[in-house]
Amino acid sequence: MEVIRLPGIHHDTSISIIAGSERSVLIDTGTSWHQVNVEERIKSKIEFLPEIEAILLTHRHYDTAGAANYLSEKFQAPILIHPAASNSLMSNDQLTTWASRYDSDMPITETIPLNDGWQMNLGGGSIKSIHTPGHTNCHNSFLIPELSIVFTGDLIPAPELPSRTDLPTGNIPQMLDSIEKIISLNPEVIVPSRGQTIRGKNVQTVLKKHRDFFVSLIENKGEIPVEWPKPVPTCMWWTPNPKWEIN
Repeated sequence: MEVIRLPGIHHDTSISIIAGSERSVLIDTGTSWHQVNVEERIKSKIEFLPEIEAILLTHRHYDTAGAANYLSEKFQAPILIHPAASNSLMSNDQLTTWASRYDSDMPITETIPLNDGWQMNLGGGSIKSIHTPGHTNCHNSFLIPELSIVFTGDLIPAPELPSRTDLPTGNIPQMLDSIEKIISLNPEVIVPSRGQTIRGKNVQTVLKKHRDFFVSLIENKGEIPVEWPKPVPTCMWWTPNPKWEIN
């Protein structure tokens, strides 16, 4: 099993290539702005790996799924996402995909429903979906049990940045439940949508820091601390002030 992470360009989320001995998959695609560049970056990494047989999307936001249709055509790979997102991606929805905030159109994207617990054998290991709503109602994380790695998408944007739940279909209690679900898996590695990969003892430290924030958010009736800056429309996370220190 091989995991290759491609940092996102500008607004794009990071992209992960997961390769087993028999097949490879992509997790997330970024916006459509840099899709040709992203295609070439992916090609440079998979020359000696099995073909990409699926594109797995953590959720339907434009910064995550905007290039999915293009990359699906180029790699002849189907796009899989939680069924709660299917209609939005098929209907050029600009609101719940948040594409309107990027002054962009969300490409019409055909998808295959990917339910909680879905699993694919890659050869030498497998990848499994875990429904983790909160940032959106369609959000999935992905687990590689053999490597004890979880790809969290925007459930955990970065170690020091908690996810926003104030966007369409976001839900604070669901976010809290989803983080608890990942805590219970006790993974050794977390790959967030952005920011550094989280390893070892920092995994539980980060997860519990994010959990505790959403507990406090519920207690404060959804009110973010007044000293925290207001995020720009294209920002998918809150920026704590003072900055969270993750040791």
